[in-house]
Amino acid sequence: MNRKILFLTLIVFITSTVHLIAQTDTIPKLVTDRPKQTASPVIVPKGSLQIETGFIYETKSDDEFNIENIIVGPTVLRYGLFENLELRLAGSYQNRNVCIKESSHDSTFAGMGSVAVGIKIFIIEEKGLRPEMAFLADMTLRHIGEERLKPTFSYPIAKIVASHTLSNKFLFGYNLGFAYNGETADGFFVYSAVLSYNIIPKLAAFIEGYGNFDNGNLPNHLIDGGLTYLIRHNFQLDLSAGTGISDNTDKYFINLGFSWRIPR
Repeated sequence: MNRKILFLTLIVFITSTVHLIAQTDTIPKLVTDRPKQTASPVIVPKGSLQIETGFIYETKSDDEFNIENIIVGPTVLRYGLFENLELRLAGSYQNRNVCIKESSHDSTFAGMGSVAVGIKIFIIEEKGLRPEMAFLADMTLRHIGEERLKPTFSYPIAKIVASHTLSNKFLFGYNLGFAYNGETADGFFVYSAVLSYNIIPKLAAFIEGYGNFDNGNLPNHLIDGGLTYLIRHNFQLDLSAGTGISDNTDKYFINLGFSWRIPR
């Protein structure tokens, strides 16, 4: 089942890539939020629709469970409603295998994951030491999705997103916010920071740290890194991988995808 899903995803990905490369338009150069965890303060141009999607394979482990997760089409649709405001809609299809360590019993289930709606509001342009900044807020809904994949409660996340242009090669971005997990009433702080490097005009690399922490639980810290390649000014491919670095965060993942701003 997992191999069939992987094969189908790769076929759709390759077919879409060939089709999209052939298209031309005159809209501004693409800036994306994926594949990084650190969102960019850049807003999708007014009247434009941007699709950011891909494929994720990840494994997680704790004292009780080993979890293998295939996420097909983790997609964010971004629409520029005004010059300083974009609307966002996120969702995915997941295939999850859960193995109980003590009994070696495992179960597999698949279906639509949770759906989130949100906004990004541009705040201020970069000037000198002042970063470019925006406000990002999402609400994950409990009403949509497969029963074992959606949260018990709807929950919000809100972040300040910022970036500094260090040179014509280096860009430093960071997010700081507050979130809930949809299972308890306890909130926690979330953070991320990324350093990007333009290898050549269309090819960039990045390394990133991110995680969450609060007063009552052990913090979760992870790192990832990857590459982005701008095939056209409105179409980008990406590849990344990451792992947990905290004692209580045993996680590995690989992420492959693309972003496309649809011609108007």
